[in-house]
This record gives sequence, C-alpha cells and structure tokens, in this order.
Amino acid sequence: MEDAVKKAHVLTEALPYIREFKNRFIVIKLGGSVQDDPGILRNIFIDCQIMLAVGMRPVIVYGGGKKISAAMKETGVSARFIHGQRVTDAATMQIVARVLSDEVGGDLLRLLEESGGLGFLLNGRDHGFLRAIKKSLPSHPGADLGFVGEPVAIDATPVHHAFEDFHRPDGKERIPLIAPVACGCGRESKYLYNVNGDTAAALIARDLHAEKLVFISDISGIYRDKNDTSSILSHLDRREVEQLIQDEVIVGGMIPKVEACLFALEGGVNKAHIVAGTQPHALLLEIFTKSGVGTEIVLEKK
Repeated sequence: MEDAVKKAHVLTEALPYIREFKNRFIVIKLGGSVQDDPGILRNIFIDCQIMLAVGMRPVIVYGGGKKISAAMKETGVSARFIHGQRVTDAATMQIVARVLSDEVGGDLLRLLEESGGLGFLLNGRDHGFLRAIKKSLPSHPGADLGFVGEPVAIDATPVHHAFEDFHRPDGKERIPLIAPVACGCGRESKYLYNVNGDTAAALIARDLHAEKLVFISDISGIYRDKNDTSSILSHLDRREVEQLIQDEVIVGGMIPKVEACLFALEGGVNKAHIVAGTQPHALLLEIFTKSGVGTEIVLEKK
C-alpha cells in the first residue's frame, strides 16, 4: 500500500505540469555519450512515449561524432582544423550526411520502435527541414571551413504534421528524429552543411516555439565545483550563467551548450535544462517534478 501511495503522490505532483505542457513542444538533444548506450536510449524513448501519452510533443535531435570519425578513418579521410575549428570538405560532408541521416538515424529509429514507439527521420538532405548558411570566423576573415554551416531556419511543417490527427492516416503520432545536416539557402540550396548538434537543437526549439529545450548529457548539469557532484546548481538565469563563464566555473565543452541554451531562451523558449542520461527517467523527473534532477536555466528569475 505504501508503494501505491507514493505512486499516487508522483502522479499528483505531475498533474499541473501535464496540464501546462499539453500540446507544447519539448526539444531533446541526445549527447554523444548517451547514444553509445542502448539501455539509456530505451529509457529516454520510453519517457518520450509517456510524454506523448499525456499530450506533449517530444522532438529528438541527435549527433554522431564518434561514428563519423570512425567512417572517416575507414575511408582514409583525415580531419583538418583551422584555428581550432574542424573543416568539412566535400568528401567529409558526404560521409557526415550518410552516417547521420542513414546509419545513426536508422539505428535510433529501430531502437525507438523496439521500445514500443514510432518515429520518422528528418534532415536537410532529404527533406530540406534544416537550413543553414556557410559558417565564417569573424576573428579570421580569410578562413574557409568548407561545408560547415550556421543554422538559420527550419521548415516546421512536417514536425507539426507528426502530432496532428488529420495528417496521420493510421491515427498514430510519430516522434521526429532530427539529424543536424542542413541544406543551404536560396542559390546555395544544392549544398549540404555540417551543423553543430547543440546549435541546431537550440534553433529548432526557437522556431517551434518550444516550451523546453533539454540537453541529455553524461553529467547531471552545472556544478559549482566539478569535483563535487553535490554542488550542482539546480536553477540559473542568464546573468548567473554569464558570470559562471567569466569565473571559469563553466568551461570547455559546457560553454557552447549553455550558449545554445541562452540562444533558445532569448528566442522565446521558456526553459532550458541539462540532465544526465545515466539517471533513470531523468527526462520525466526534470519535467514533472518541482525539484528536478539537473540544471534548469531561465532568462530571468521571477
């Protein structure tokens, strides 16, 4: 009986959030380390199906850096860098598009279906979903990164159709699985661009007017002391994030992640979150409980 009461309490706590987030988009970015573990992915996909069942609209953005590097090694294509930025030449871009859109996307789609869900793949190569312009380095005007893109827009139509009854012949909702492969804009539409997954997720969240952007990583969030997991900062606003960057508390790969969070928030997304995929059902706990399990970032604290 005690376990039943606890379950009832959890549902009671979740009810206001279920009501508030009905028909709202939740954009979820899968980190590379998360994608390496099928068990973690299954838990995430089950969480997404629960979100679907209560009327929310989960959208998943994924990457595949390790598999791209492995494919490049197999084909003898060497990575090149300019001023610390990876260069994507034509041969590399073909590998990126194939690995992300076909191989990684196909694997995720099969795992989602094995977990009891339904999904479909979206990218800039096959659907023109994500659009980008060629990325430049303002600090190095002469640098040419090749087919590295800066995302600028999406075609939101197929995402909306995935959750609307009259667009589904079988009446079943499908979760979009989005690869950060973009097509060019205007006269450049024949070109494909390699886009940073975190940046793509932030732009997608902005253009879908999402309620939340959630980064699922291998760490639980932002720590005051990186060596002390109990020092997690559960609630931050833009001013505090910028100060933590200045104080070098937020460093390395976490900087572009929180910058993506701020970009999404400035574009109208209500909240951004960073959670650990290793925490079972972290997605549900972060969204449906008051305390959460990761770091929540808002534009300004009320």
